[in-house]
Amino acid sequence: MVVSLILVALLAGLFGLSSTLNPIDAILGRAAIVEVPDLVGRTQPAALAEARAAGFDPKVISVFSLTGKRGSVVAQDPKPESRARQGSVLEIAVSRGANRVEVADVVGKSLAEVRPPFDDAGIRIEVTEETSETAAKGIIIRQDPGPGVVVTGKDTVRFVVSKGADPRPVPQVAGLQPVGAGYELGKAGLTVGTSAAVNDPSVVVGAVVSTDPPAGTPVEKDRAINLAVSAGPAPVPVPEVRNQPVDAAVAAVRQAGLVPNLVSSAGGSHVINQDPAPAAPLTPGLAVTLTLGPPSATTTTTTVPPTTVPPTTVPPAPVAPGGPGG
Repeated sequence: MVVSLILVALLAGLFGLSSTLNPIDAILGRAAIVEVPDLVGRTQPAALAEARAAGFDPKVISVFSLTGKRGSVVAQDPKPESRARQGSVLEIAVSRGANRVEVADVVGKSLAEVRPPFDDAGIRIEVTEETSETAAKGIIIRQDPGPGVVVTGKDTVRFVVSKGADPRPVPQVAGLQPVGAGYELGKAGLTVGTSAAVNDPSVVVGAVVSTDPPAGTPVEKDRAINLAVSAGPAPVPVPEVRNQPVDAAVAAVRQAGLVPNLVSSAGGSHVINQDPAPAAPLTPGLAVTLTLGPPSATTTTTTVPPTTVPPTTVPPAPVAPGGPGG
């Protein structure tokens, strides 16, 4: 019985020590739960002082407001007259002033250029994209509202921004002269890039052989298209025909794809000179000048037979009179 009375007295004491009437709070040393003060309309310094006096940890955030004066509290969390534990955070929203912006004429400007004033004022921006043949990517082509309208934080500003022109295929310009190719490329919204000479026996000299990128390739507007222009067939080495008879020399020059140009002189049955020189590179279809003259003298070598020496005869030794043994 005595133990029961002691426990009841102890619990009563704990209830008395706890502001929350929860003995566990008293045992754990938790702070009291109190009413949150109403700070809306207070200046920032006054709100901070009052929050701290009530036992809260004030944290300030800055917001735009169309109604609250700059530097005054326009909202708080937890809300006024609610209950919260002392020592907890009390967030205080302090007005940065009214967020008003007068819309300028921004058509033709980049979105990145015109955004900052609206972002700084916390005004919402909605952006949509459309293709455009005239405006580069990222350039504003329409706006709502128009120039001169004042917008606030409760408004939304809408911009239509160019996403550039649709891709277009490279036109077929092979066989055209560069001027004509440039005209066709311009009609397609493209430009002429570099021009490089290439050897091609099937395309007239000076005409376009191909493009880079190739014809039919989809490319962006204003892309520079490079041209390969025919320089005709590749050069060939001029054959050596000096000292050859005319007919043989002419045949050799024609076989190389070149044109013989004969310049005769008296007794011209052989080629005595040629221009260009042998082995010089020359474009097929061009002329090789062959100067004709008499054949060059040839040197005949006579072989002299070796001299024949008769064999030497040795006479027999003389025999003494009377003969051998005489």
